[in-house]
Parts: sequence; C-alpha cells; structure tokens
Amino acid sequence: MFNLPATSLTAGGLAVGLAIPVHFASHWLKANFKSKKKDWKTLIPFAGGVAYGGMASMCTGGLIAFGAGLITLLGNGAGSLAMWGITGGNTTRAVRATPVELSAEGNIVMFLLTIAVFGLWKAIKSEEKKLAKRGIVCGVLLGLSAVLGGAVAVSVIPAVNNVGAQLLGAVG
Repeated sequence: MFNLPATSLTAGGLAVGLAIPVHFASHWLKANFKSKKKDWKTLIPFAGGVAYGGMASMCTGGLIAFGAGLITLLGNGAGSLAMWGITGGNTTRAVRATPVELSAEGNIVMFLLTIAVFGLWKAIKSEEKKLAKRGIVCGVLLGLSAVLGGAVAVSVIPAVNNVGAQLLGAVG
C-alpha cells in the first residue's frame, strides 16, 4: 500500500529535529524563567507528540510509516537546505539508517495509540494541537537519531512489543 518508510536521517534532518525542541524550550523558559510556579502543563502536549512521533518512526508500513517517512524526507531536505544556506556545509551524510521495528504485537499498541490520539484531538485546545504537531515532527526526526532513536529502540519499542504480546495473549 503506502510505503515511504523513515529509514535514513541526514545531518540536516537531525538539525531540524533538534531545532524544534530548542525553539520550544527557549519560549517556555522565557515564559517561566522568573516565575516561582512553573507552567509544567504546557510541556505535556509537546512531550506526548515527541513520544508518539518516536514510536511512529519505528513503523515499517502503512499510513503511520508513510507519514513518518514523509516527515523525514521533508525534514532531511529542509534541514540540508537550511544548513547549507547558513553554514555552507554538506549535511547529506546519513546519521542513522537501521531502524528498530515494531513487531506485529507492537503495531497493535501503536494502532490503539493512534485511535486514542484521534479521539483526544478534538478535545485539546488549538495551541496544544500546535505543540503536539511540533512534538510529533520532532519525535519522528529524533526517533531515527542515534541518541533518542537508540533510547527508544532499547527501551520503548521492546516494552511496546511486550505489551502488545501480552494484550494479544490475554484477548486472543
């Protein structure tokens, strides 16, 4: 069906993936730096988007993988163009090209998470939707990086695969 898997991240795509949380953090710090009571709730939509995007980058097919692949393709291109324009350097070197994949059981969990995201989408505020979208793009791009992708591959993906296996075993 749709197959544009997110399997290769360039240095330019990594730059875009890192620029998003840096931009978000700078705005959040500006708004909360002098305040004694920090507004931690504003971090939830962004962090949730990053988590979902990181898992989406581990899908191997279907609409979620197509979307993650498209985000990666556009992020790689935009980041390479921006980095070339700003620094003049070559940013086409692949940073990571071997994704860890969700198993069939893990895909069940990802499917259910996607249903939950669609269910919650109407209930969240417009500003939170923007933060969640930025988080998803950041999660997809950093999900293929060596650091976040490695952390997701070692901890989150096996846990999701195990939850899916337990769910399948309990229901099936």
